[in-house]
Amino acid sequence: MAQPPGPPQPPPGNYPQQPGYPPGYPPYGGQPYYIPQSNGIAVAAGVVGIISLLGGFVPFVDFLSIPGAIVAIILGIIGLQRANRMGGTSRGMAITGIVTGSVALVLVTVFIVFVFTYFANHLNDFRNGLPSFTPFPT
Repeated sequence: MAQPPGPPQPPPGNYPQQPGYPPGYPPYGGQPYYIPQSNGIAVAAGVVGIISLLGGFVPFVDFLSIPGAIVAIILGIIGLQRANRMGGTSRGMAITGIVTGSVALVLVTVFIVFVFTYFANHLNDFRNGLPSFTPFPT
């Protein structure tokens, strides 16, 4: 088979470096790659806060949300400080952790206080057997 006229073609996958560029840099003159730092503490605060808030609605395990909410608030504060130093990276997730952790802490605490108050006020009813529920008392 005859070769077409002109300069010889380079083999596939082996492209020559453009003149004027040092080796290892892109020949098109683009900017070097910028990878922003991530704020993992802020992301962790948001995730733990959301899980704590959702866990507050699950009966019989809602009390486990209290330590998670406290952790979310602490991580959120640390993540917010890091976000301010890093130029706002994951600032929203840090605020999400603080807010959802605070809401979960208040919600679960109020619910637990309500349940214990109810049982304390009706302790005698439970000692005599379970109270009967009549929807339409006469």
